[in-house]
Amino acid sequence: MPPKLSNPRDLLVQILGELLYVERRLAGDVLATLISSAKDQDLREGLEHHLAQTRGHVERVETAFRRLEVAPSANLCRAFEASVAEHEELSSKLAQPTLADVFHAQAALRTEHLELALYTTVLELGAAFDHADAVEPLRESQSEEDDARSTLESAIKRLARTR
Repeated sequence: MPPKLSNPRDLLVQILGELLYVERRLAGDVLATLISSAKDQDLREGLEHHLAQTRGHVERVETAFRRLEVAPSANLCRAFEASVAEHEELSSKLAQPTLADVFHAQAALRTEHLELALYTTVLELGAAFDHADAVEPLRESQSEEDDARSTLESAIKRLARTR
């Protein structure tokens, strides 16, 4: 049985580990799979841009761990894995390319919402419990995630109206 989370720092490290897991998986293969699946040029370019940013997110999260004097350690994020599995299962069933691109964009948007929740929590816990210096660089990642969210929302609106 995993140890109990007995203080705010333990929870911070736990959630930071989930964030590291998600960012590593995205940088490793998940975003590349979405990019290769997308047919819409603008969607592909937006995902490629975010992949480059995500590699920096991994570095920032690892740095936050070190600033907390903890070895970077990824913790399984079941919500993320459930979304990836759902995307894998359903994406092959979409025959129309534009409809498939809407689905790919919503899968990426779902992940952005998850990441934003994780970043928000990590930043707030850090600020509330004297670890703000350790997590403050993650604010830039949070901002980039919010930009990606906005870009994906725009892509979905545009693609959904394409006939």
